[in-house]
Amino acid sequence: MMRTLWTAVLLAACSSALATDSVKATVGHMCCGGCKSAAIAGAKSIPWADDAVVDGTVMTVTAKEGARVELISLVEAMNKAGFPAREILAEGPVTLTIAHLCCPACANDLKTAVSNLRGQVIDKDNAKVDAAAKTLTIGPVAGRKMNVVALLSQLGRAGFSATSCTL
Repeated sequence: MMRTLWTAVLLAACSSALATDSVKATVGHMCCGGCKSAAIAGAKSIPWADDAVVDGTVMTVTAKEGARVELISLVEAMNKAGFPAREILAEGPVTLTIAHLCCPACANDLKTAVSNLRGQVIDKDNAKVDAAAKTLTIGPVAGRKMNVVALLSQLGRAGFSATSCTL
């Protein structure tokens, strides 16, 4: 009995140690092997990326063990490779570091921008602006997924640029 319990504990510990974060990005086209190779090379240029695979127009990027998935670097790498991400879905909150958030007026403008975001899946009521840390934490409503690419685009049009975005 004790041996079975220790085996279960060891398996659970090994499973969590081997678990890595990954993210899926949908791109506009992936018509040939050259596209696939270029997209994978772009994804693998990201410092936190360990591996990337493509299935149709969906790329799955797996993070290195212990590394955090950071979405701005993924979006930039995919753009540079010629495959702009159309969709990166998040099931939970994301934390964005906002490039310029110097005063209470900036924070209030960001709160106004958040309240004006379009989309029924964004949980605007629970968004948190931390002016001291220059961050916005926002997620989807319970049971839904939020397109981070669309979120970044809307915030950009409202005058706010994110320098990092972590899951």
